Amino acid sequence: MSGINQIQMSFVPVQDRILMRMSTVSSEGFQFWLTRRYVKLLWPLLLNMLAKDNLVLLQESDEAKKEVMSFLQEEAAQNMDFSQSFEDNFDSLPLGDKPVLLAKAGAKTNENGAQVLSLHPESGQGIDLALNQQLLHSICKLLQDTVSKTDWDLDLARSLRTDDFSVTQRPATIN
Repeated sequence: MSGINQIQMSFVPVQDRILMRMSTVSSEGFQFWLTRRYVKLLWPLLLNMLAKDNLVLLQESDEAKKEVMSFLQEEAAQNMDFSQSFEDNFDSLPLGDKPVLLAKAGAKTNENGAQVLSLHPESGQGIDLALNQQLLHSICKLLQDTVSKTDWDLDLARSLRTDDFSVTQRPATIN
């Protein structure tokens, strides 16, 4: 797969899922369904990947890590361009024309030292994405914004300690 050109996430209420679509610079298209359960699995992996930034790792205290993470998120947000509409005229759809229901996620480092996010269904083919920090921050922002539009009662709060991640469930409201 060539480099990522665009990523789009949208909540589809009828499916009660998030539709994530990606296009590559070589006009390949990928479509995935993210369930609430899958987002709860994916979010800690993304946080762990963010925490591996060298500037974060250099900090000794959790408070300093939090400040650096905030700065990096703000800096990345300034470089994100959400103004363009998603181009969905793909030359090919390597995983098929229907969205793939994701069930497994993983994070690793490749031979070049880049962080790799693995997105896979229960069985069958998925993808491995080599992510730079800008793209990683973009995926996190898109996921946070999209989850906030659901009725899943999830709060994707960032915790900067790699052993303490927050995917909190808000208490149910009873009237």
